[in-house]
Amino acid sequence: MITVPNGYFRFCGWMLLAGSMLTTIVQYAHLEDVPSGMGQMSYFVDVAVWTHIALVVAYTLFLMGLSGLYLRQSSGLKWWGWLSFGFIFAFYVLDLMHAPLQIFDYPVFYGDVHTEADLAAATETVTRIQSQEGPGMFLMMLLFPFMLLGTLLEGIAMLRARLLSRWPAIATLVSLVFVILPYGPVTKYLFPLPFLIHAWYGGILAFEKKESVPVQMNASS
Repeated sequence: MITVPNGYFRFCGWMLLAGSMLTTIVQYAHLEDVPSGMGQMSYFVDVAVWTHIALVVAYTLFLMGLSGLYLRQSSGLKWWGWLSFGFIFAFYVLDLMHAPLQIFDYPVFYGDVHTEADLAAATETVTRIQSQEGPGMFLMMLLFPFMLLGTLLEGIAMLRARLLSRWPAIATLVSLVFVILPYGPVTKYLFPLPFLIHAWYGGILAFEKKESVPVQMNASS
């Protein structure tokens, strides 16, 4: 068993809180992956570039904080609880892989678009790169199962650990309902819910009053 200063967990709490809130803002500002028409071209590239720069920052902060959340509850986690950390971590890494395309390549692909024909050709290229050819297609197929399994196992693991408030864990399990609903005009506004739940966890860690926390790794079944 080791003793971890609570300052570390407060730091992780602030990272998780900041990363989750920034990700939530980005999700609402995020446009579709390709322009809907020429009417968007005056602002599409700038929005795509800057929202994905913000997403890189947000995910980095989030993953730094997420490690502290799991370490804080390590003595109450079974091996499958740690598996949820792997699923969630992998989901964010895979989801972030499309960011360099939008940051570096969108200004090239869409920079000289002046007609609907130009737009259609650029969009066809982007769609093919992201999801129709090569390893990108396989990696994007992993996103939903990783998110689903990670969310399910995280909710159960955090609830059973009983080291922090049970309410965020319950909210995590409830959020699964919205994860499996079809993406649409209403559900798209509920998509950031998991990030807000992690912001809740971040606030708990950031404002916890303990001076130090004993941490014991528990890999039993």
